[in-house]
Amino acid sequence: MTVQIDEALLRGCLDELFAVGAERSAGVYRPLYSDAWATACDRVQQWMKDSGLAVRRDAVGNLWGRMEGNTAGKAVVTGSHIDTVRRGGRLDGALGIVAGLVALRALAAAHGTPRLPLELLVVCEEEGSRFPTNFWGSRAIVGAITPDEARRVIDADGISLAQAMGERGLEPARIPSSARDDLEAFIELHIEQGAVLEASGAELGIVTAIAGAVHLEVTVTGRPDHAGTTPMDLRRDALAGAAAMVQAVESIAAALGRPAVATVGKLQVEPDQINVVPGRVTLTVDLRHAELGGRRALEERIRSLCGTIAAERTMGIAIRTLHERPPVPMDARIRDLLARAAADAGATPPTPLVSGAGHDAQVLAARCRVGMLFVPSIGGRSHCPEEATDPAHIALGTRVLARALQLLAY
Repeated sequence: MTVQIDEALLRGCLDELFAVGAERSAGVYRPLYSDAWATACDRVQQWMKDSGLAVRRDAVGNLWGRMEGNTAGKAVVTGSHIDTVRRGGRLDGALGIVAGLVALRALAAAHGTPRLPLELLVVCEEEGSRFPTNFWGSRAIVGAITPDEARRVIDADGISLAQAMGERGLEPARIPSSARDDLEAFIELHIEQGAVLEASGAELGIVTAIAGAVHLEVTVTGRPDHAGTTPMDLRRDALAGAAAMVQAVESIAAALGRPAVATVGKLQVEPDQINVVPGRVTLTVDLRHAELGGRRALEERIRSLCGTIAAERTMGIAIRTLHERPPVPMDARIRDLLARAAADAGATPPTPLVSGAGHDAQVLAARCRVGMLFVPSIGGRSHCPEEATDPAHIALGTRVLARALQLLAY
């Protein structure tokens, strides 16, 4: 029942893809529609053709490689994203693409034509590292891109998505044609990007849900005063108040326990001078939970306690929501199938866990059944040059992925 994969091909393709967009300062950077992005897409496209897949690119640049089935059913899909964050690592996104390619080659060689079509999906963008629009590729697949979005969204250099698309020969007017309604299932192999699996000694993890996230912007208003002449008891120090809120955010999430997390990632202090009591501070809060009720409870507690801190310190406070996405459970049948595939591959029972990071699977869940398989990240490191996974775990994850695709499509 174990699908034999080409481990040398797996390693070689990962190394080759990592070299595309490699930066002198270490790591890799392949932002959407950049030269490095285009080179990486061309490289994978050639691998697809060499593997006998029928290749096409949709209107936003998603790359599809298809193995036809002997029935007219919906397609079983695997894959991941080709773009990276700045100074990114070797495996985020790339593993799902290369493992999917190796898995499809192994299945075709050992079992021939599948019952259902099998497809490898290279998602054009997931990270939002160039344009402020996460999941551009998967949102196109589910028809969730608004008509003016390509024209309206711009990067740090003032280039719009529409302009960048045009530079790659893509037509923004054709974006709606990227939508698919013929997908049966999507399975993604991914590194964990955390340390839960490594800490537990597990070989694999099966994702139960992708956490929902809310991004808040909190503005605290005090009063700017002279740092030398204003007594401590007469101050309305906005930064001191914000510091108390930062501690409160951490304490609330810690008290709720896993999988609740909350992070203050940015602070902007005004007037930002060494000899002036801060009069205004803006901070961001990223909060996540796998359950909608838990996420709402986390947000309500944070909002309430920040309001209390502001009132006690006679400060103004304004909280607005920058971004919100609901938690997405993984399909129960796909989770069971992944567990069976792991057993068939001789793996120890995978650990169920919540993904705190966002993934294309949560978007594609609007169109098909989805599931995710995690392999451990060494030291929990990701989104950095130190990102790494034991080669044995990579090979095992690829064998389990191949077996899962076999169970679905053959």
